[in-house]
Amino acid sequence: MEISIIIPTFNEAGNITPLVTAIDAALPGRDYEIVFADDSTDGTPAIICKAGEADPRVRMHHRARGRGLATAVVEALPVARAETIVVLDGDLQHPPHMIPTLLAAAGEGVDMVVASRYMPGGWDSGLSGPHRRLASKATRLAAYLILPRSRLTTDPLSGFFVFRRAVVEAVALRPIGYKILLEILVRGRLQKVMDVPFGFEPRQAEQSKAGLREAFNYLRQLWRLRV
Repeated sequence: MEISIIIPTFNEAGNITPLVTAIDAALPGRDYEIVFADDSTDGTPAIICKAGEADPRVRMHHRARGRGLATAVVEALPVARAETIVVLDGDLQHPPHMIPTLLAAAGEGVDMVVASRYMPGGWDSGLSGPHRRLASKATRLAAYLILPRSRLTTDPLSGFFVFRRAVVEAVALRPIGYKILLEILVRGRLQKVMDVPFGFEPRQAEQSKAGLREAFNYLRQLWRLRV
């Protein structure tokens, strides 16, 4: 197995089929698997299972009582079989056609490649309204001020990245909420991180899971990582 693609999902029924189709189109001839790290309470698991029946490269790690996107990714890691891990959201705001670009950048000596909204050529128009864009920039600044290792990338809160499994082996990852990349940047054995610009697309289906609870969880995560 060359590539494991871990996709955390919570009630993304309308996005599963187009996402699987888009990944298949992006990686012709590549040896990959898709592992859905699913916490859904709607019909999403049934749709994932149906996709797996049609394509054995599609698998699911389902939790009946989910505890957030970041922990879903951590618990799916032992299920994934490849050394190269791709993480992206299940809402199509992370364009699958960018996966080959990230994989190409993950050459020798690079531990992680981050799809960044904040380097030249990237954009964050998928954030719904100026208030969310302002909040995104404020949370990024908070990470830079509190956690020096977050400065390894221009977008430490991105949910779209590639890394080598070795950087987290035997590492105790204890994330809270949504920001799994921040957890790996601080706790992982990373030497070289490379950024690739990407455009954060508008959501096409289902609802965003961002809210005050996740903002509170983010502050808790910053405090835990700092301490």
